[in-house]
Amino acid sequence: MWSVAQPADQAQFDKGEKVFKQNCASCHKPDKKMTGPALKGATERWDGKGDIHAWVHNSQAYLKTGNEYANKLFEENNKTVMTPQAISDEEIDAVLYYADNYAPPVAETPPPPPGGAAPEETPAWPWFLVLGLLFVVVWMSLNGVRKGLTNAVREQKGLEPAPDLNVWQSFKAWAWNNKVFASVLGLLISTVLLVMLWNWAFRIGVYGGDTVEHYRPEQPIAFNHTLHAGKAADKNLQINCQYCHSGAEKSKHAGIPSPNVCMNCHKAVAEGRTPEGTKEIAKIYAAVGWDPDKQQFTGEEHPIHWIKVHNLPDHVFFSHAQHVAVGKLECQECHGPIDSKMTVAEQWAPLTMGWCIDCHNQKEPKMAGNGYYDEIMARLKASDKLGHRDLKQFLEDEKITVRELGGWECAKCHY
Repeated sequence: MWSVAQPADQAQFDKGEKVFKQNCASCHKPDKKMTGPALKGATERWDGKGDIHAWVHNSQAYLKTGNEYANKLFEENNKTVMTPQAISDEEIDAVLYYADNYAPPVAETPPPPPGGAAPEETPAWPWFLVLGLLFVVVWMSLNGVRKGLTNAVREQKGLEPAPDLNVWQSFKAWAWNNKVFASVLGLLISTVLLVMLWNWAFRIGVYGGDTVEHYRPEQPIAFNHTLHAGKAADKNLQINCQYCHSGAEKSKHAGIPSPNVCMNCHKAVAEGRTPEGTKEIAKIYAAVGWDPDKQQFTGEEHPIHWIKVHNLPDHVFFSHAQHVAVGKLECQECHGPIDSKMTVAEQWAPLTMGWCIDCHNQKEPKMAGNGYYDEIMARLKASDKLGHRDLKQFLEDEKITVRELGGWECAKCHY
């Protein structure tokens, strides 16, 4: 949660904020220099030096009046000419009031839950370990008691005490005396171990899904997907995935965006919502060679060495365009809740053959308005009328899945 200090005249502040975002935010910040100077304190700086309203309405015309302060401001800002603003003097005053009373939002520390901090969940394995140790202690104690009673009986019969046996010898003696139970127990343990080994072998090289920890490499720049692509308008930016990954609809690969794409926004946005965010934005500037203070490129660039997250085997063909442009799949279906829960990109889906096959078995192509699929349905119905009964299964529910269109053919993905 974020808290913001309340100004004395909230209506004037809200009016100024609205006008600022509509007309000024592309070049100015309330409290920081961007393309233009910070607006906070502009009224005081202009006091007695010129007409700030005339300057905002048409800066080029005002420069021609020879105003000393206006020309000085023009020189200090790299001779950047402000676009004439079609706003009233009252709206200019509201913007200046907003800037003078602007304070960056401060993150609120959430209150602790009633009764203090919530206790951390304890993993189950320590309890199993304790129970196992208790079982061993009880078994050894009972075994000692049994051995003592056995020797007492043997002594009464005039026999020698039973020989001391190690653990392995004791186990073999027990198994020999309980052949049926030992055989069933051995078969059960062997089956469980084989199943565990089978499941473990199938998880080799699998880094997503419900059964293993998701692959989440540490990237050179900590890009927050939830912040940029999230749909919650009050705290996220709602950027469409394909704005950055423009290849997803047009080519096999979605592609990693060039830093120039980042600079479309971050040329103006130099500060993040947290100190950590500002630090990551500075890494983008270092990569492209951008000086935020001088608002110009330095020419010194440093490539960003991103770490690939999703990596299919070389013998597998997959096309983003086929699934996005034709299949009309949402990014979240394969990449998970990347717009709501992933501050760092991770491999959410297992990307196994079984996972793909299961999807093809259930997904129905969006056939409405697609001439290709209309033709497919027409041919199937014609074949059915001609007595091709093997195609009857495709028409029973009037639906066609990807599998029925050949989505299970080996050559679709392995050719």
